[in-house]
Amino acid sequence: MQGPYVDCSKPFKKTKECHECGEKFRRGDTKEIVEIVDDPWATKPRIVAFHSDNEDDNGTCLDKMTDTSWADFRYFICAQCDRIVARQCGSDGWRSYVKILDDEEVCVRCYQELRLAEGEPADAFEAGRVPGDFYSDSDLSINGWSLVPGYHGVHITGEVSAKRFCKQALLLIKAGHKVLSNYDSMGIGGSEGYVSLYAKGGAS
Repeated sequence: MQGPYVDCSKPFKKTKECHECGEKFRRGDTKEIVEIVDDPWATKPRIVAFHSDNEDDNGTCLDKMTDTSWADFRYFICAQCDRIVARQCGSDGWRSYVKILDDEEVCVRCYQELRLAEGEPADAFEAGRVPGDFYSDSDLSINGWSLVPGYHGVHITGEVSAKRFCKQALLLIKAGHKVLSNYDSMGIGGSEGYVSLYAKGGAS
């Protein structure tokens, strides 16, 4: 899915109807008001409400908010910032907002903040798959990252090219540099696409 860009960062408050099923709340309905973000970089949450006592075979509307077994575009709780975040971009479903760190789900904002400060760990490259995310040029510059010569827009076509890229990253880490992979365009899982390698620091 990829459609026209939709700004999902603007906050709003809609608590008179269920954010899941769209039905207006009636007298006697049990609901739970929840703060969500549909864009990890949103500065303020959206305030919505869910039916919390309308159990069916798939649970309540509140249950369905995070249940990925029956639908896409669900939400998750980021293990770093504790916000309830959309799993995917609302206008480009290929853009995932979930990263795994230490077996926990974190949002891409928290992931990028960590990687912009510390880079990717060596073990992220040792499996021969290219870790990374889509960073802005301004964030890379502000945080002191420099493009590794010869590694701009490297075309990853499969296992051989991915391992070659990862080998260079590991050599830089061994030399005392921090490294970071910036996706120019990349398929799900980091197995095919274009990626640039950045580094900072180094042995004194």
